[in-house]
Amino acid sequence: MTVATPLSTDGRFIVDANGRRVRLAGVNWIGAHMDDGVVAGLDRVHRSALAETIASLGFNCVRFPFSVWMTQQTSPVPDRFLTANPDLSGSAPLQVYDACVAALTGAGLIVIPNCHMLCAGWCCSNDDQNGLWYNGRWPAAAFMAAWQDIATRYASNPLVAAMDIKNEPRQARVGWRTLTPTWGRGKRTDFAAMYATTGNLIHQINPDLLIMCDGLGYAADLTGVAAHPVRLEQAGKVVYGRHDYPWFHPDHQPREAFFASLHDEAGYILAGQIAPLWVGEFSTNTRSLANFGLAAASAPGEARNAAWWRNMQTWLTANDVDWCWWGLNATHAKGTNPVTGKVAFDWGNRATDGLLTDDWRGMASPAIMEMLQSMMRPRTGPGISQ
Repeated sequence: MTVATPLSTDGRFIVDANGRRVRLAGVNWIGAHMDDGVVAGLDRVHRSALAETIASLGFNCVRFPFSVWMTQQTSPVPDRFLTANPDLSGSAPLQVYDACVAALTGAGLIVIPNCHMLCAGWCCSNDDQNGLWYNGRWPAAAFMAAWQDIATRYASNPLVAAMDIKNEPRQARVGWRTLTPTWGRGKRTDFAAMYATTGNLIHQINPDLLIMCDGLGYAADLTGVAAHPVRLEQAGKVVYGRHDYPWFHPDHQPREAFFASLHDEAGYILAGQIAPLWVGEFSTNTRSLANFGLAAASAPGEARNAAWWRNMQTWLTANDVDWCWWGLNATHAKGTNPVTGKVAFDWGNRATDGLLTDDWRGMASPAIMEMLQSMMRPRTGPGISQ
């Protein structure tokens, strides 16, 4: 069912144009932020068929990462990356991105562009120099201009309903200095101030858009919101972003401690009715059901992952949180650390946290999909029957 846009916020909830709760339940489609500026999968399946698959699985949104580098490329994407989409031959990366956005929204899906990187490459680490919204290669003005361009490109498409401003803030070396992100301190590393500035620029083009604001420390830390919330000129448009993975927590963390840490770092935003909280990334290895506690652990880390998943699933369900799984992909695009040159993935490498079969045409694990589908429908909020 197509969502009635535009989206806004009502306390801790995202609501549609009729004031009814919308629970974002989505998936990340990955690759446009990486080395070649094009999402993976277009060599395996037509984009429209893929969009229909995503919608048929019950997802209502797609987080769609890009890089600032990608937005400025004019050379055509190599045809070998587009073999299932031959009509895109000769298209530049941003044109391919446009075509995928059109396919996704054509299937009734909300699309959330996300500036994942400044440079092209794999994310994320402290040595990739991409933890801020500027670095030695890309000034802040280029970041702002990219967002203005993205907002302008999709202003007429109401299902491009939110913009996820900057992925996983973290320390970055700029010139000879290592800079650490701050929140609300009025410094050149102040993410709260940057979100407000960028959000207001975007709203000059399209005032209907939600502005998604990741926390510090790889999107784990939103403690600064309590004293310094992001304030936009357009009311009712701020959503805060949290990410979560097994390595964010001690191994086999007891549920009570898990819940307490999430509350202190981010969940208090929901409890205090400050704003919606969206877990824009979370996942574990989908290649073994042991990582979800559905089979006996037989490899290192599986028991830890299963403990994390049980805690995470319970927390998301109990708090009726918006979320987006990382990721959709069956296979990877090439991703290289833009500073060290270390290759994280090459084209066609299997994605261990993906949801699709290797041919990109269906779900790989009905059991995992069933668990995700159990968290899709909103249980609380305006217009939702209790």
